[in-house]
Amino acid sequence: MKNLFFLSYFLLLHFVLFSQSKIDKTIWVGEHNQYLNLSKKKPSLQQGVNYKLFDAAKYVKGDIILSRKQGSMKLEQKYRVLYVTQDTLILAPKGEDLFVLGETNEQNQYVFVNSVLNYKFESLYYETSFHNFDNPKEDRLKFILYIDSEKKSRVVIQNESFNEGAIYTAPPSKVEYESLIKILSSCDLSIFSEEDIEIDKESPYEILEIRYNDQVKNIRGYRYLPVAFAGKLGSFVCEYIELRANIKMPFGWRVWIHQRKVQ
Repeated sequence: MKNLFFLSYFLLLHFVLFSQSKIDKTIWVGEHNQYLNLSKKKPSLQQGVNYKLFDAAKYVKGDIILSRKQGSMKLEQKYRVLYVTQDTLILAPKGEDLFVLGETNEQNQYVFVNSVLNYKFESLYYETSFHNFDNPKEDRLKFILYIDSEKKSRVVIQNESFNEGAIYTAPPSKVEYESLIKILSSCDLSIFSEEDIEIDKESPYEILEIRYNDQVKNIRGYRYLPVAFAGKLGSFVCEYIELRANIKMPFGWRVWIHQRKVQ
């Protein structure tokens, strides 16, 4: 009987530790479309157009402690982890909730689900044109990336100055595909406007069309990737194109896309 007790205890302890180790690797979506990232180094909360960054997230004895500097003060808020699986996370604030992660239910709890579960990906189309500003007539490159839910893929590279191009159709690997879905499901795409911006294709531009959850999000303009995932999505696009075409993207494009991270 004693052995059974200890076995049950260690199995429970293993489950708790395993579950909590996944909390900071998942983007959680609340009942009111709040996107919570509990990464230990860069925790954040997005709800609508509001984006809140925290300084750190600590995990102590079943609690998550979020901290944030406000002027000369350091604010901390503890949230009790009431329930956690790979699909669901339930938190309860301890005392007055300083950070307000959304709206609580009748039991004063926040209920979150894994963002990937709410996201049905259909396809992504990305197009950009990059010009050599030192000599734009001799170096006008267009890059196109297409990936869909059937893992069909197309990378197109065109040198518009010399009317040359190439097409690469190798499908994404499992890791690449899962990485893309995680990036796209990590923020609320519905908040980004779809203004009908006329593109001047003599200048650098971007077109991003995402089909998901029976919706179409079409964003276009001058360097207009949604900033909520610009750094991650930009890095994915850059690395994906480079790997398929066995090239290096123009240095200026790489610097620009990697600098566009949420501050």
